[in-house]
Amino acid sequence: MPSMMPMPTRVALLLVTALATASCSDDPAGPAAQSPALPPLASLQADMTLFDGAAGAAALPTAASSSAGVHFLTAAVTAGIARTATVAVMAVPVATFAAAASVDPVFEDGAFHWRYSIVSDGATFVADLAGRGAGAESVWEMRITTNATNPPLDGFLWYDGRAQLTGQAGEWHIYDATQASASVELLAVGWTHPSVDAWTLSFTNVNPASADVGDVLTYEVAGTLRTMRFHDASAGTDTVIEWHSATGTGSIHAPGYNGGERACWDAAQNNTPCGSAP
Repeated sequence: MPSMMPMPTRVALLLVTALATASCSDDPAGPAAQSPALPPLASLQADMTLFDGAAGAAALPTAASSSAGVHFLTAAVTAGIARTATVAVMAVPVATFAAAASVDPVFEDGAFHWRYSIVSDGATFVADLAGRGAGAESVWEMRITTNATNPPLDGFLWYDGRAQLTGQAGEWHIYDATQASASVELLAVGWTHPSVDAWTLSFTNVNPASADVGDVLTYEVAGTLRTMRFHDASAGTDTVIEWHSATGTGSIHAPGYNGGERACWDAAQNNTPCGSAP
């Protein structure tokens, strides 16, 4: 499945610069005391680093299911395909949002602004993250200025979202930087965080021009158990990959693979008979 939009994949150098230091408010306590808490960075990204070293294969393995490591390799390639169809547009949003935690906000025009810049792979992205309270929620907008894209961006609304003030749930909407004047949404992200060791993120491809529109990647955390569920809308199929973050053991259950039966790997990523858990 093709990537929806190529983006920088790592932050080579992070430069955080506050562009404003003064604020005004009728509140003697100062506006910073009332600024909404930033939503957690984990609300924008799924941790599938277990598969990163093996996900570069060009196609699904074709070896017999008894071959050592083929179950893990199949899971890694499948995870890569799922990420390409859904979260490939998230590199810059994640990098820019991560830098906000190092900046103090200023209050202007009815909202708190986190202003800074990052340098990623030699390209500079100037960020203006605005947040404000709205009842039991906080409302967020990230605007980006950069010459690194085609066309260049000037205050482009790259993503926006809402979050419960309790930090237990929220949503993000990612827009197409190649169509800056059209406000085309690429990806809808929903997240819940009911407790310290419980997370759910859902990434839905909503780009009407994408061959992968309707694809959904769901990522769940329950203690050390990680679950990736991928719905391929065009094929009408669902794949489930599970693994333990502490041990690296896991399993894949995918249509057309291993006779449709769950296939497992051990801590060394070798094939192993499936028990009751990955």
